[in-house]
Amino acid sequence: MLNKQIIALIVIAQGIISVLYFAVFKALGLFFPHSAWNSPMLLGAVMLWSAGFALFTVMGFGRDWLLLRLGYLLSALSMVWGLYFLCFSAVVLLSYQIFDFSLTTGGWLAVLASLGVTLYGTINARRLKITCLQISLPNLPEFWRGKTALVASDLHLGQVLRKKTAQKIVTAINRQQPSIVFIPGDFFDGPKTDLTALAAEFKNLKAPLGAYFCSGNHEALAGYEQAEQTLKAAGIKILEDEKIEIQGLQLLGLAFKHEDRTSVAERLGKMQLDPQKPSILLKHVPSHIEAVAQAGVSFQISGHTHLGQVWPFRHLTRRMFKGFDFGLKPLENLLVYTSSGVGTWGPPVRFLTKSEMVLITFN
Repeated sequence: MLNKQIIALIVIAQGIISVLYFAVFKALGLFFPHSAWNSPMLLGAVMLWSAGFALFTVMGFGRDWLLLRLGYLLSALSMVWGLYFLCFSAVVLLSYQIFDFSLTTGGWLAVLASLGVTLYGTINARRLKITCLQISLPNLPEFWRGKTALVASDLHLGQVLRKKTAQKIVTAINRQQPSIVFIPGDFFDGPKTDLTALAAEFKNLKAPLGAYFCSGNHEALAGYEQAEQTLKAAGIKILEDEKIEIQGLQLLGLAFKHEDRTSVAERLGKMQLDPQKPSILLKHVPSHIEAVAQAGVSFQISGHTHLGQVWPFRHLTRRMFKGFDFGLKPLENLLVYTSSGVGTWGPPVRFLTKSEMVLITFN
């Protein structure tokens, strides 16, 4: 399960996290010079805690223990607090050059402000918003006009978001009364948990034309075979490098597990798209957009980016995905919608981003 790429990612992430915690420790020592924040022993404890997120993540792949989940949650939240504490500390230190005030007072302001942002972000991540779109596709059959599709990407059900979250998502979907449901990847988060119980909640999904899923990168962590079996048992249809047709609309799914094995162009070519009929592609990562456009796809639906989840990472995702990291964007005759997703990965926090489901009305 933990292949070389995942291990390399964990090592790189741990290096960044260690630097973050070291900077936080030094900033606290600057603001509170007569406290224990100048103690080498405390520095050792802080650096040990900095390894907590990686440790709890790795251990979570083999065990579904409450203490591991709690440790994972606390370590993830403390990273967010540390990030914003450093941001506010920079503001305090710049202001200190202009205004006359106590650095200790400024330090307390930075501590409290970062706590406030973390708390707000935690609450904000639980606010599931509905984004409404009107989409026109070429040669759309009359059957589909006025029909609605609901997109729920990146649920990340597992270690943090559990059964109650699954129930909340199903209730929110049913409230919109969609004709069809699209889930473009990352249904599960990855760490060990009862996948069957989580997926079973979606047996209560009400969509006359069904629910369709393509795999994401976190299904690799959960285990593709087990993930797909549990979703099928819940009545969700799997589209992995295949095409089906529903009332004259071509629906395609590209599997993330084949992302690095065969080119997108080759995989789409094997599906033999009919250029006279509209097509919708479910693809977890908003990449290889040019190849998708050249294949003649009408509309691609993606997720994966979370819009960076917390500021300032949305600027990073924008660069990584060349502007296709969020929202509705055209490329030639292709429309692409990338959702910021329903759930969260790591810290259950969203700051200056939103948790969304997308309700698409075809016209």
